[in-house]
Amino acid sequence: MESEIKTRGFAIDVSRDKLTVAKAELVITQEKREVEVNEVREFKYDNEGIEELIKFLGEYKEGIMESTGPYFFYLHEELTEKGYKVTLINPLHLKEVFGKKTDKLDAQRLAKAFILGAVKGSYIPTGEIRELRELTRYRESLMRKITQVKNEIRKFLEMAGYKIEPFDKRGIALLEKLSRGEGLSKEERDELKEKLGRSLNDAEKLALKQLVDLLKSLEAMVKEVEDMIISKIPQPVVELSRELV
Repeated sequence: MESEIKTRGFAIDVSRDKLTVAKAELVITQEKREVEVNEVREFKYDNEGIEELIKFLGEYKEGIMESTGPYFFYLHEELTEKGYKVTLINPLHLKEVFGKKTDKLDAQRLAKAFILGAVKGSYIPTGEIRELRELTRYRESLMRKITQVKNEIRKFLEMAGYKIEPFDKRGIALLEKLSRGEGLSKEERDELKEKLGRSLNDAEKLALKQLVDLLKSLEAMVKEVEDMIISKIPQPVVELSRELV
């Protein structure tokens, strides 16, 4: 059964931290019909970003989004609760059809495919909603705790005079050494000399170690919850028509 052609719609490319949204409309002339993408915007994937996204959608009440790992469900729930009709699609199949992933381009092409009826609808059966809702809300609470712990670590380092970004690749390595009370190599001291603070006393080392251990524990808990969310997503969610244009 073919999907019906829409006159307007939106498409959302979903990742862990970012949402890329395209709005598009069907334009029909005597010569042809085509889909015009009106606007593409990016939003942070947090509550504030979702509020901005909903304002951006305006009267575009029907659309499509990726069912990306465990990340899609929270946004899907927020949109459906506010009356949006959202079709889901598996991003792995998008990669097969579209090739190399580019968020802005994926959102535009997906919007066009949705409006032209090239994408089959998929859904989450009612019986699965409650458990997925509980898991995703629990994940969100863990993510908030992770943010709190990261902020505490940043504040802790700033008070000791450190001006590093503690959660990029190099910062994490430095954070590990500081939390274990290990000294830095000469190369590290030379490279970061203007960003390093004072030596930490034993109490500070203990506090920092406990914060780092807590962060690792919370991140492991999030991974475990995400794995369960993925295992609970029913197969209809990951079906896609291969008739994309």
